Amino acid sequence: MALTKSASAVDAWAEIAQNAVREGTEVDVSDSYETQLHIDYAQTNETVHTGTKIIVMVSSAASGDEFWSSLAEWVSRTGTGNREAITNDPLAQGSTTINVASTTGYTTVDWRFIEDISSFANSEIVRQVGYVANTSITVMDGTAREHAKNSLLHSIAFAYVIDIPFGVLRVKVMYDNTYDSDGATVATRARVVKVTAV
Repeated sequence: MALTKSASAVDAWAEIAQNAVREGTEVDVSDSYETQLHIDYAQTNETVHTGTKIIVMVSSAASGDEFWSSLAEWVSRTGTGNREAITNDPLAQGSTTINVASTTGYTTVDWRFIEDISSFANSEIVRQVGYVANTSITVMDGTAREHAKNSLLHSIAFAYVIDIPFGVLRVKVMYDNTYDSDGATVATRARVVKVTAV
């Protein structure tokens, strides 16, 4: 048995100001036997942050705003991030070594965010697997694209995935950065994977 499975961008990388809300794009999932939503998140400055609320909303109607409800909501990663200028010139596509002046905040295996200074939408999330103190970090699999010198590496990021119930007709994400009234700016992105034939 062959499955028809597809992945598509829902919300491109965008920065959300502190005390602002980003409403994600509505996605029609009425044709999907199974749906997963992949949500990426990062803090983009060095302000102490007690979290951004991420709300996955679903609708039982094909259109209109009357039947939205909350499927899941949670508070993102928290803390004070370290933002480091990347000194690779440039950081080439496929790179596994990212050069930085300080590795404070990068001494454990975790998700990291590369903020592309040429085009924010070309930013990416990477998985750190090692580091050389105050020299570089090592990432798994290599970078997806090239990034200009002085693009920014952020230490607080995470990648989430959530299953969407079969009976849902539409889904969207609300990114609520008012949860911490004096916290950090954040970046968010979402993608959807659908199984539309079995």
